[in-house]
Amino acid sequence: MPYSVMCVVVTQSSWLGIAQEPNQFAGTVVLSSRTADAAEVEMREVSARRPGGDFPVAVDAGLAADRALREAGGGRLAGVRVVRESGRAVYLVQFARGSWLCTATVDAGTGEVTAIADDGVKVPISAVPPLGALVTAPSGFGTIWEVRAAAGDPAVAYVATGAGVGVVRLRRGLAWTLVVEDHHRTGCGATRQVVPLPGGVAGITAGGWLFRLDEAGRMRWQTRLPAAASGLAADPVGERLVIATNAGAVEIDAATGAAVGVVPGSVRAAAYLPDGDLVLAGHCGLLTVPGRWSCPTGEYPERMWVQDGRIYVAGVGGLKEILAGEGVVGRWSVPGAEVVVESAVVTGDRVFTCASGSRVDEHTYATAGYTGPVDGMPDGPESITLIGGSWLLAAHRCGLLSAHQLPTPAR
Repeated sequence: MPYSVMCVVVTQSSWLGIAQEPNQFAGTVVLSSRTADAAEVEMREVSARRPGGDFPVAVDAGLAADRALREAGGGRLAGVRVVRESGRAVYLVQFARGSWLCTATVDAGTGEVTAIADDGVKVPISAVPPLGALVTAPSGFGTIWEVRAAAGDPAVAYVATGAGVGVVRLRRGLAWTLVVEDHHRTGCGATRQVVPLPGGVAGITAGGWLFRLDEAGRMRWQTRLPAAASGLAADPVGERLVIATNAGAVEIDAATGAAVGVVPGSVRAAAYLPDGDLVLAGHCGLLTVPGRWSCPTGEYPERMWVQDGRIYVAGVGGLKEILAGEGVVGRWSVPGAEVVVESAVVTGDRVFTCASGSRVDEHTYATAGYTGPVDGMPDGPESITLIGGSWLLAAHRCGLLSAHQLPTPAR
């Protein structure tokens, strides 16, 4: 939806719940953001509950914030308030985008973003040091679909291949190297996704199989899924698996492979919250914690996972960070490009997004600024993960593996 640009400056104090005049706004509810940098300005994230009284609204604050960040092409939410403007209720959504603080005006009745203004306030940010050494290795796996760091050894990653699961290790000798340690052929066809588990790995295949291997590559169990699978995740302790399928979210006992429950309905992606509850993403972007909360994002999801208590959804529109029960609080995207993100890495104050087969881009976490494409990244990156604590590992469509060393944060 097109929007106009206004020259409006909103004082910082008004976003902290300090009314400048009686009944100026219904109130702002804030939560502390995860601090990613000592120089980071204190960000605040708004609760998605609806204001009442003199401010009847049809769109809640969480959806208004998401619409504003989407229209702006990304940003980190700072605060939301509702005001009366020309006889109607509107949300003023304040957010950081790179080094600037901005405010979007969102119609509280329709959700339309009608204006985005530069507040004229610069956000202090620290310089991002460049990436370090690059090491590469041909894997011999042929087509690669996904790569994930192992659960028990930070130097090891599992690779979803056309025949099973590959194992790669980051090793330090006279120089850093990537070593292909094994390739476990499952006999189940092409593995599309893997999830690390204590003592091994589980995977889903293009042919509708779910399997689990131990660390030596021995098949512990395999089971046929009721429908085509598009997502796989493990609970925080590795005792349950959830598979997103066209027939619903299927929960599996990770020890035996037996089904323990199904949430019906077509599901695109699924994950577990820290308390063990499921979070599900539909094909149209509707996120739900069954029986507790829902959040319509309106964009097709490719992958979803939970990290540090926050939900991350990669797909159309970039990468989104979501607080369960609240809504979208951060969005990272590539300016001026329609990039569909299929995997991402969030580490410290760096965010890396991977558009499958196309590119890997770097962003800042604290202010959702866009740093640019990762220099030296070989062609055709398919999936990325963090390995060895400080290396960005990429699997490439042609079978190549590459790893960029991340600089050690200053203490």
